[in-house]
Amino acid sequence: MPAAYRLLIDWLANGFADTAVDDVTARTLDQRQPLTFRYGRDQARQFSPTSPGEAGFMLDNRSRDYSPENTSSPVAGFVTPGRPVKFQATSGATTTVLYTGYLDDFEIKPGINDRAVPATCMDALGRMRGVQVTTPLYQAIKTGEAIGYLLDAIGWPADARDLDAGVSVLPFWWLDDTDAFDALMQLADSEGPAALVTVDGQGRIVFRDRHHRLTRTQSLNVQSTWRSSGTEPCISDPVSYNHGWKEIVNAVSADVQVRTVAVSPSQVWSSQGLITIPAGTPVTVTAQAGQPFTGALNPVAGTDYTLVSGTVSIGISRTSGQSTVITLTSAAGAIVQDLSLRAQAITSTTVTVTVEEPSSIAQYGRKSLDGGRLPTWANPYDTLAILQLIVGRRSERLPTITVTMRGAGGAARLAECLGRNLSDRIHLTESLTGLDSDCFIEQISHTVGSGGLEHVTTFGLEKIPAVVSTPFTFDVAGRGFDDGRFVGDGLDNPATMFRFDTAGQGFDQGVFSY
Repeated sequence: MPAAYRLLIDWLANGFADTAVDDVTARTLDQRQPLTFRYGRDQARQFSPTSPGEAGFMLDNRSRDYSPENTSSPVAGFVTPGRPVKFQATSGATTTVLYTGYLDDFEIKPGINDRAVPATCMDALGRMRGVQVTTPLYQAIKTGEAIGYLLDAIGWPADARDLDAGVSVLPFWWLDDTDAFDALMQLADSEGPAALVTVDGQGRIVFRDRHHRLTRTQSLNVQSTWRSSGTEPCISDPVSYNHGWKEIVNAVSADVQVRTVAVSPSQVWSSQGLITIPAGTPVTVTAQAGQPFTGALNPVAGTDYTLVSGTVSIGISRTSGQSTVITLTSAAGAIVQDLSLRAQAITSTTVTVTVEEPSSIAQYGRKSLDGGRLPTWANPYDTLAILQLIVGRRSERLPTITVTMRGAGGAARLAECLGRNLSDRIHLTESLTGLDSDCFIEQISHTVGSGGLEHVTTFGLEKIPAVVSTPFTFDVAGRGFDDGRFVGDGLDNPATMFRFDTAGQGFDQGVFSY
């Protein structure tokens, strides 16, 4: 039995309270264009960045309800981009929200053979693009904290986020007129492989750290077994397979900035010339430093500027970062000259961290990682751990496979279409390629058409590499010198890694990992 679907658009921005106008299901499912929804990484690899979730559908507009010029429409004046969108499916007693986002763009097709409105949507991550962010400077915080500060800066609600604390420690972190989405991806890169930023069915921005697949049940245990034939649920055509030869990485280097805070304040910004402050009208000046600073001081007459006439009051918007806004006010008017700013400057030196796998280089030649996705903010030790993870998991080929699950093929298949999520561990047995391995889900896309009778889900999967089965252990026979292997190669085994809070994996039981 097919699921029951609902597509809702919150036209009046009141929390989907007006069901009569918000529920557009009947105007979309029977259209020529099926509904499509996509989210996950831009490639089916755990090293790939997250792409904003996208959706597309076509609204029947014979009623002209969605024509912006129609003042008699029940949603007149509200047919605009930015309206919240939610798509959900109910199978049995379970309702699953498959997509939450915002109307991004639409086109009015008034032709007699069309009378429709094709629309596209973007989730919360996509809405971060083009938003410029400036923050204070923070010291010794983890990646999850930094993401929280970033979301604070763009005004994202505290109850609409689900953030892991993170593993990487960032000695210094700040933003200065930086694109919010780019900043988010830099933080994910600084957390390392397997870190994930996405949007869940509740519309919350979700951050999972690089250890989440070592600790969360959905990633530790096989959630389902998929086969090309035989016992359900079975996958269908099309299936595409990438053997992974071109994605081998066996050498990677990263430049890490090691920063130091000056003991005493010094001049970090200055201007020349006169600044006139009209009576009762504040004047603002942006002090843009060439390097980050902390402990900025309010400018002082005779030290940081010359008072030419009148009296002036001066304040700054923030005491750290790479810029601050200086506000000058005067009740009767004033003139100042050669304004400057003092703060504790932060200087840096560069340390290069390099990890290579000699045996892989000897077999395949040197295969370096594209330098565009390196850990920008991590400290040298976390950077080393991240590079070891990259090389440890990529020095040998690691296949990816894209499979199709057709919900119309039966209840078991429909359950997979509706129930699987990013980072879920599944076991795939595919006869033609010979792949018979556990895989992680890295991409998901849904297509719903034929009035809801057809639900096709495409999953992008990456094979999970083998873990070290005999980690070096001093007090275990067969795992000592010449027997055990050091696990410092990025292939952590969640069943044996050291964990304080898990019975059987503490002192004398677990082995250290990254």
